[in-house]
Amino acid sequence: MSFLNKDTCILITSSRHKDSKQLAVSFYEKLVKKGYLTFLDTFLAEKIETPELSCPDKKPNLIFVFGGDGTILKTFEIWKNIPIFAVNCGKVGFLTEIDPDEIDESLEALERGEGFVESYYTIDITSKKSATVSAVNDVVITSDVIGRSISLKLYVDDQYFYTLDGDGLIIATSIGSSAYGLSAGGSLIVPAVEAIITVPICPFSRRVVPMVFPLTSKLKVTNLSKTKNGSVVIDGKVHYNLSYKESIEIKQSEDKINFLRFEDNYITRVREKLLRFNPDDVDE
Repeated sequence: MSFLNKDTCILITSSRHKDSKQLAVSFYEKLVKKGYLTFLDTFLAEKIETPELSCPDKKPNLIFVFGGDGTILKTFEIWKNIPIFAVNCGKVGFLTEIDPDEIDESLEALERGEGFVESYYTIDITSKKSATVSAVNDVVITSDVIGRSISLKLYVDDQYFYTLDGDGLIIATSIGSSAYGLSAGGSLIVPAVEAIITVPICPFSRRVVPMVFPLTSKLKVTNLSKTKNGSVVIDGKVHYNLSYKESIEIKQSEDKINFLRFEDNYITRVREKLLRFNPDDVDE
């Protein structure tokens, strides 16, 4: 399967970092010169003062992202279910595929028809006060005041599971297990294992532990703190508060995040990007 042909509608987006924008615009010019139907996201088009180059209503077939994992999450928020080819212009770039110095070689490989699509399910977060939002990594429920604890009640498939008193609760996908959940003491889950992970944040009781549930599970979290609002943070973005006795529900989404890859290299990415605090200090 060829991912690049003259009928392919391509969108290019980037982080706000100066170098990322320059790389993205340079790559855009290269694709246009080759005859590809290529557009910029609105942010990039405004930055180079050419709004006419921004993507129209037509849905792109492929998105090139110049940035880090945060840029990928923002891209998914707008453009769901579309293959993403990500160039790491951030610090870790765990979800990205290549570094900037590999872009020319990678473009040639894509033109030869190399690569495959790697798909991951996301989760839907629903509440009575907000439209359903899909998350790639996680939803985090914490107190809306930093440093204050909160009481949360967790249900799994309509069964009461536990009440958590602590700083909050992370509910993550398998791919999101490498993010906040891992930092908070949760397990790293290989994405091929389709799961939902719950990770308590600084619980008062040591008996409240991280858990792994099937992706088909339906979770509900209720705020039991009478005087404290919860804050619902989805993929790093605060979406709304959760008042006393209000709940959110989490379940498998129909939306997927799709990555265009050259190799099935998840273990390699874990070893090289997560297990090394500073790669320059590690012997080969």
